Amino acid sequence: MSLSKVGKRKIDQEGRIFQEKWERAYFFVEVQNIPTCLICKQSMSVSKEYNLRRHYQTNHSKHYDQYTEKMRDEKLHELKKGLRKYLLGSSEIVGPEQKQVFANASPNETAAVQPVEDVAGNLWEKLREKIKSLVAYSIAIDEITDINNTTQLAIFIRGVDENFDVSEELLDTVPMTGTKSGNEMFLRVEKSLKKFNIDWSKLVSVASTGTPAMVDVNDGLVTKLKSKVAMVCKDSDLKSVCCIIHPDSLCAQKLKMDHVMSVVVNSVNWICSRGLNHSEFTTLLYELDSQYGSLLYYTEIKWLSRGLVLKRFFESLEDIDSFMSSRGKPLPQLSSQDWIKDLAFLVDMTMHLNTLNISLQGHSQVVTQMYDLIRAFLAKLCLWETHLARNNLAHFPTLKSVSRNESDGLNYIPKIVELKTEFQKRLSDFKLYESELTLFSSPFSVKIESVHEALQMEVIDLQCNTVLKTKYDKVGVPEFCKYLWSSYPKYRSHCAKILSMFGSTYICEQLFSIMKLSKTKYCSQLKDSEWDSVLHIAT
Repeated sequence: MSLSKVGKRKIDQEGRIFQEKWERAYFFVEVQNIPTCLICKQSMSVSKEYNLRRHYQTNHSKHYDQYTEKMRDEKLHELKKGLRKYLLGSSEIVGPEQKQVFANASPNETAAVQPVEDVAGNLWEKLREKIKSLVAYSIAIDEITDINNTTQLAIFIRGVDENFDVSEELLDTVPMTGTKSGNEMFLRVEKSLKKFNIDWSKLVSVASTGTPAMVDVNDGLVTKLKSKVAMVCKDSDLKSVCCIIHPDSLCAQKLKMDHVMSVVVNSVNWICSRGLNHSEFTTLLYELDSQYGSLLYYTEIKWLSRGLVLKRFFESLEDIDSFMSSRGKPLPQLSSQDWIKDLAFLVDMTMHLNTLNISLQGHSQVVTQMYDLIRAFLAKLCLWETHLARNNLAHFPTLKSVSRNESDGLNYIPKIVELKTEFQKRLSDFKLYESELTLFSSPFSVKIESVHEALQMEVIDLQCNTVLKTKYDKVGVPEFCKYLWSSYPKYRSHCAKILSMFGSTYICEQLFSIMKLSKTKYCSQLKDSEWDSVLHIAT
C-alpha cells in the first residue's frame, strides 16, 4: 500500500481536516488552521470532531441548542460577523489568514465593520453604564503572557443587577513591567478600578491564582485590596478565594511521578518532532492496524493534554516499544511491569482529574456549584483510598488491566492521600464561607443557628413560605433568586453577593487563548490602546 494512502487514512481517522458542517453543529470556524469557538473564542489543538462536540456540549449547548434550522443559520452568521470585527479591526492589519476566514462574506458586511477602537469605545461606555446598575460585583485577577512575552495582568468583573442578571466582562489588561510585587500590582489594579468608577462598597470578592505576590499576608495584592475595602466601608469584608480550577493542576505536582512522565514526554517528542520518525511511526501503526494514526504532543501549558497523551501512549505501548527498539532507542522501562503499572495508575488518575477540570470550566459558573463538584471529588478520593486498601480497582480500569498482584492497589494509597490533603488545603478559603454558600444554595434546609443573626428573621419567613418553596423546587438556584419577593431585602442582597463571586480565574486563562489567536504577526504592530480594544471586543 502506498504511503499517500496511509497518510490519507491517518487524516480521516484523526479527523484533522476541518469540516464545514461543524460550523453549524458546534459554532466553530477555522482560523489560521486552528478550530476556534465562535461563542467563547477558545481554540482547540486539533480539528477533531470529538473535541469540538465535547467543548460545545460542556460549555454552550444549554443556551445554543434552542437555535434550530433557520435561526441557527442566522446565529452562526451573527457570530461570524462578531469574530470578524475583532480579528480584522482595521483594514491596515488584516493578514491573509484572517481574510480567508470570511472570504465568503458579502461586501455590505465588510463595509459595515467599524474601526476597532470605535467599537471598543462604545463597549467601554456601555460597561461603565452597566457597572452603575450592578448591586454587587467581584473581580478575578491573573497574570498571562502574550505572544511578545509581555506579562499582562488580566482583570475581569462579574456583576449582578437588581433583576439577578449576571454578566462577566473584561475590565482591563495591564502590562506588568519591572517589579511584580503585591504593592505594584495593587496600584495598577486600583488605577483600573478607578477608571471604571468602581464602588468599593459593592466589591464582594477577589479570585486569584494564589501566588505569593497575590496572597502574601503582609504585602500581597489581596491583602492590599482587603485593606482598601475595609478603609472605604467598615462593614464590608472582602472575600478572597484561590482559583478553584487550579487545584487539579497543583495536585498534579504531588502526583507528577517524573520517572513515568519523563519517559513518555521524551519518547513522544522524539517521535513527533522528527519528520522521518513521525512518518515511519505512522506507517508502522497503520501496518499493525492500530486504532491511532499517531501520537499526541505533550504540552506543559495545557493540563488536559497530559491525560490524553498518557492514555494514547499506554494503548500504543507495544507499538512504541517495537519502533523505538528498531530505531536504536530502546526503552527498558517499557518492559518493566512496575513501570507499566505506574503508567496505568497515572492514566486513570489524570483522566479523573480531566473530567473534574472540564466540569469546572465554562462561562457564568456559579461558585456554589463549583464548590459542590470539588467536594464530590474529595468524597471520591476517600472512596478510592478505601477501595485501593482492598485492591478493588473498579475505578482504575487501566491499572486493573495490568494488575497481577493482590497488593498492587496498596502502592498507590499514598498518592491518593497526598491528593486529598492538597485538595483540602486549597479549599480552605471556601470552607470559611461554607455557611454563606449553603444559605444561598439550600435556603429551605439550612439550619437557622448557622445563619447570621441579621438574616435569621427573613430566612425563617422564607422557609415557611410554601409558594416560594414550590418555585424553588421547580427552578432551583440560581434561577430562584429572580422570584424572591422584595419583602426579603437582606436575603436578596446576600444572594446577589454570592452569585457575583468568581470561583476561578478560568475566564482569565481563556483570555490567553484569545491573545494567542489574535496577536499574530499581522497584529504585532498594534499599539497597546488598539490591542486593549481588540481584547475588549473579543471577550
